[in-house]
Amino acid sequence: MSEMDEMQTMPEKKRPKRLQKTLDRLSGEGDEPLFTFPAVPRRYQNEQSVAMARIGALNEKRVNTWLVVTQDNLIFIRGGLLRNKVDKFPLGNIDDVEYVKEFQDNTVKIKIKDAAENVRFYDELDGIQFYKHIKEYIKGRRGE
Repeated sequence: MSEMDEMQTMPEKKRPKRLQKTLDRLSGEGDEPLFTFPAVPRRYQNEQSVAMARIGALNEKRVNTWLVVTQDNLIFIRGGLLRNKVDKFPLGNIDDVEYVKEFQDNTVKIKIKDAAENVRFYDELDGIQFYKHIKEYIKGRRGE
């Protein structure tokens, strides 16, 4: 097991119940989460979430968007009143990942086929860990 596999950013006991229910459902479907990061995909950003992410103010009770990496998928989870919205993207469809304004904010651009999604991480170490994991996956897929 590599060092990256051993590091899981958000321990299970600190996760919100609504997130944990979704992760349990994913595990039950055979899609075991490797990493769970509080992050704000561009499509879900509002002024408050961007401001909180920009200053690194991670308050687990206020975070309602998460990025989950499994063996096969990249998953965006957005908390809802009745249930969570889950968007899945196969890792095989990710063409590249790059930093946006490196060292100015914690934003990573994920290129999926013809589309791209900017994701802002609450913690810069989460962004680095995600970036390294996806880069390693892409290199392994290409046989580099």
